[in-house]
Amino acid sequence: MTRKVKGILLRMGQTVHDEKVLTVLTEQMGCISVFAKVSRKKMQYDQFYYGEWVLYETASGNYLLNSFSLEEPFHALKEQMENTFLASYFAQLVLHFCKGEPRDTGVLLSLLLNGLYLLGKGRAPLLIKSVFELKTMQLMGYCPALAPCEHGGAHFALEDGSILCNTCAMPHKTVPATNTTVAAVAHILNQPASKAYSFNIPEGELVLLSKLTEAFLFYHLGLRSSALEMWKEMK
Repeated sequence: MTRKVKGILLRMGQTVHDEKVLTVLTEQMGCISVFAKVSRKKMQYDQFYYGEWVLYETASGNYLLNSFSLEEPFHALKEQMENTFLASYFAQLVLHFCKGEPRDTGVLLSLLLNGLYLLGKGRAPLLIKSVFELKTMQLMGYCPALAPCEHGGAHFALEDGSILCNTCAMPHKTVPATNTTVAAVAHILNQPASKAYSFNIPEGELVLLSKLTEAFLFYHLGLRSSALEMWKEMK
């Protein structure tokens, strides 16, 4: 059976016999593995190429690449190596969640495409990173509560995303938060993926926001990213 899907190539894996294994994030099918003949033209597809994939589904449930129609190569993104590392970090996050059954695959794909497009257009990488980290966590079921304690405060609790005062924060693992960063978090959570990147924030507050979203993500997922570390070194 032949089927057509829209998707972005996240990873090109090992070659098995005469086929290369591609991992593609699709609108409706989550992340799928696609087997492509290595004899095909080298530049037919590359990492972060987005377009329509025409696949042949075998009786055993494997997908073989029939053809690929490129719609967006994200060439501007790849002109700066640090942006490529950041994009690779995003891909690693998506692949982490694709180990199970991802929810709202189409929304996650839209969030990724918008983030890569804005990176290529020169939008602040820290802002793109913060939005992608937090919105992905929300889509996958990890949503900060943003509930303040009765005294208010300047501490973001990594466990549930509450906003705590000095006293209430003592038994918890927290990171600093300001009114501006909390407002930015609320914006990201309350907006759809297509509008989550649409805000501005002072540079100092953006640094705090990035530390907050990264700490929240790593606290719950317990993963580390070599691509993220490479991006930080290049910055």
